[in-house]
Amino acid sequence: MDKYHHGNLKAALLKAAFQLVGKIGSEALTLRGVARRAGVSHNAPYRHFKSKEDLVAALATEAFRQLHQFLKDAMASTDPAGRLGAAARAYLRFGLANRARFHVMFHSAFDRASYPEYVAAYRDVLSLLSEMMHARGDLNPKEIAIGEELIWASVHGITELGIAQRLRYGKVEELEELVDVAVASLLRGLT
Repeated sequence: MDKYHHGNLKAALLKAAFQLVGKIGSEALTLRGVARRAGVSHNAPYRHFKSKEDLVAALATEAFRQLHQFLKDAMASTDPAGRLGAAARAYLRFGLANRARFHVMFHSAFDRASYPEYVAAYRDVLSLLSEMMHARGDLNPKEIAIGEELIWASVHGITELGIAQRLRYGKVEELEELVDVAVASLLRGLT
């Protein structure tokens, strides 16, 4: 292979890795395969990743950053009262549209605690939910804590089941309606 001459090796490797994960899954991913896909020497990935685990952690981190931005964009386009619903629907749409990324984020095997950037990106996403729950003003701290867990678990579960096509509702609009009902029901139950 020719010597690497792209502008940003790490970005090119991540892009190639995401493409491969979409085709073969993260379990079958190899640094050599990523290098081949990116059109670089088989040693090039080692400039940024010591191991496959490092690469997978970087993919999960990048996917959480993308999700965070996707949620923020969805929240920005609505009034404060509608932000939680908009974020829940955006979470669903992100998962459905980015199945490989979603898989890497939640199902890949790597020692998450060993990657502070991953932990920070993950917490950034969860902090958005926390901010929205606190902003409501009608919940006490215990209700907020319970609500955060229930809403995230429900929306995530609907997303996972939607990806796996295990729900009677298969169209995006139907799944969004299911997410809306779940969030509204949980909020009613908390108050």
